[in-house]
Amino acid sequence: MTGSTDPADHDHAASDLVAHARQTHVVVIGGGLAGSVAALECAKVGMTVTLLEAEDRLGGALRPVDLGGLAVAPFADGLAPGSGALDGLLDEVGLLDRVERVRPRRRWISGAGTPDRDAVALPEETVLGIPANPWAPDVRRMIGWGGVWRAYLDRLRPPLTIGRERNLGSLVATRMGAKVRDRLVAPVTRATLALEPDEVDVEVVAPKLNAALTSTGSLAGAAGALAAPEPARRTLAGGVHTLIDALADRLDVFEVDVRTGARVERLERGDDGWTVHIASAGDPPETDAEQALQLHADVVIVAAPETDARALLDGVVRLPEAAPARRIDAVTLRVRMPAPDRPDVYRLTSGGAGEAWRVTDLTAVQPGLAEALPAGERIIRTVGPASQAGDADAVEAARLAASDALARLIAPADVLASARAAYDVAPRGRLGHDDRAAAARAALGRVSHLAVTGAWLAGDGVDRVVADAAAEAARVRREVLWGGTGNASL
Repeated sequence: MTGSTDPADHDHAASDLVAHARQTHVVVIGGGLAGSVAALECAKVGMTVTLLEAEDRLGGALRPVDLGGLAVAPFADGLAPGSGALDGLLDEVGLLDRVERVRPRRRWISGAGTPDRDAVALPEETVLGIPANPWAPDVRRMIGWGGVWRAYLDRLRPPLTIGRERNLGSLVATRMGAKVRDRLVAPVTRATLALEPDEVDVEVVAPKLNAALTSTGSLAGAAGALAAPEPARRTLAGGVHTLIDALADRLDVFEVDVRTGARVERLERGDDGWTVHIASAGDPPETDAEQALQLHADVVIVAAPETDARALLDGVVRLPEAAPARRIDAVTLRVRMPAPDRPDVYRLTSGGAGEAWRVTDLTAVQPGLAEALPAGERIIRTVGPASQAGDADAVEAARLAASDALARLIAPADVLASARAAYDVAPRGRLGHDDRAAAARAALGRVSHLAVTGAWLAGDGVDRVVADAAAEAARVRREVLWGGTGNASL
């Protein structure tokens, strides 16, 4: 059976589809990056969209902090290279021409207890800190002669002992020894993935490593075969947080009803759609005027953090058990200090709460920050596991960690402004993450007119969050407008 070729029939079908879209009310819960992208994807095909955000402004993890009148993204400072979905969004919101390359920088490891107590440059030929040449002087300074000889045994092991180990910590310790794992690999995985080596899934973060190990016969050989200059990362002039402002402007163009300070208490599924219960103010409400409001929705998109999302979905769908929460602190300092010789330092720590894994001079890697600051001022950020310390103590710990890592004394009087932000992270490289996300997607897929998106499913990274939010919005709008099939552009 073929469709009609009469242009009038096609015009009528298109008119019906547009009318159907306009009559479809989509409620998006969560006004971070994922929720804002999902709202835009639905609104731009004509759907009526309400975006609910519990905080007083949009942004989520991209919400900037104020450092003496200067807005700075406290955690996300780079964009992955070559992401089609992200580039499409940047073009959509008018920011593609504001993309600039992050200045390349050598990474260092501090706190190694070397004889001169100085930091050591991370060897250039490494994969996740795994050295291609254990005899290199900078490697020897980190792991000592005993560690070097133990790492060298990797090359002498018979090929028949090679398998496919997914646990990075186990793989490195078995092949090259505990010192390589603890002194080279651990600082890298903590700083870049917020994970201990034993939590890292090799197949996700370095999918070619096991195959290279098999072909070369050693882990060092595999690192040498795979080591390559890191692709140039990108950022946005003015900071990554400007993406949220641009998204908010675009949502306004499409008349999205954006409501901040709107905390969703629960969801109800009925025969005619969803009921979204919103606490208008106060918790618990103090007056009748503050009782929960109700919104009817044909489609619900949940883009809240994992804990909140699970609470809302508890009566709707049974999800697999969550992974243990991982929370980090990012402390950003505006300081008076000369430019450090090493702008990006991974710290060799025990991984305990309150310690800084990474210290970065953001001024050295983001061109726009340097231009926005007076001469002699820098923006320094420390990132590490969250602690129960108060903000003042956290800032003091960050000052000391930055002074130690950068080998530049930052006196208390040199800290001109500071901000602390805590985030729940969802590293996609964590063992079991993809399996848990796939199981959750399978369960959620059995509920019609519902989409769930966010870093806890997609994995951290602006590019992953954008791609996942766009894909989930496209899936649920196809379901509503086409019954699960049809033109993917609508």
